[in-house]
Amino acid sequence: MTAAGRFAGRVALVCGPGDGVCRATAVAFAREGAAVLVAGPDGERLAGTALLIRAAGGQAGSVVADVVRDGSDAAARMVSAAVERFGVPDFVFNDASVTGPRNPGTGTGRAEVDWAAAFAAHLTGLFTAMRHELAPMTALGRGVIVNTVRATACTERLIGPGAYAGYSAALATLTATAAHETAKRGVRISLAGPRTGSGSGSGSGSGSGSDEELAEQVLLLCADEND
Repeated sequence: MTAAGRFAGRVALVCGPGDGVCRATAVAFAREGAAVLVAGPDGERLAGTALLIRAAGGQAGSVVADVVRDGSDAAARMVSAAVERFGVPDFVFNDASVTGPRNPGTGTGRAEVDWAAAFAAHLTGLFTAMRHELAPMTALGRGVIVNTVRATACTERLIGPGAYAGYSAALATLTATAAHETAKRGVRISLAGPRTGSGSGSGSGSGSGSDEELAEQVLLLCADEND
């Protein structure tokens, strides 16, 4: 970790399960000098990510916040924790952790329950999180939010995982709409993924899908011409 990276002196809020791309992105932000707060439902994984960053000399903290289960209370808690510990986030990364059923409507009889859980995590949860993330950022007129999706129905043929295709396409549309709404308020909102680009829907993804490569795409979307 370095205090002289391109994001030195800035704050990143990374929301997700605490491992995978969530961990890779948190570590990448810290490597570039940002103070990082990781938030999500799994306290053990989140603490492990924060410990990994601190052990390498970075600044990091964690807070347990299950937006799917606790809604606005959890979203408010994670944003408040970031502000109180490090300051208003310059960057926010939202990574959902539920993938949903591969074949909704068939099989175990729990398909509808799984479908609802997937959409709650990726759409209702994301909408709730962004509402609270945007409040302090738009008050200052600056910041970047990046949401992630692995593929969308518009960019890749998905046979079988109907819930994944459905909420991925909806997530992309939600992100694009939010990007349009917040552009004049100083906050950029983008979508990262192997075959996705910015919130405008333009395809500038790398085409690759490893956690580290996706994390680097997130950082590129957060950077501006001065970084």
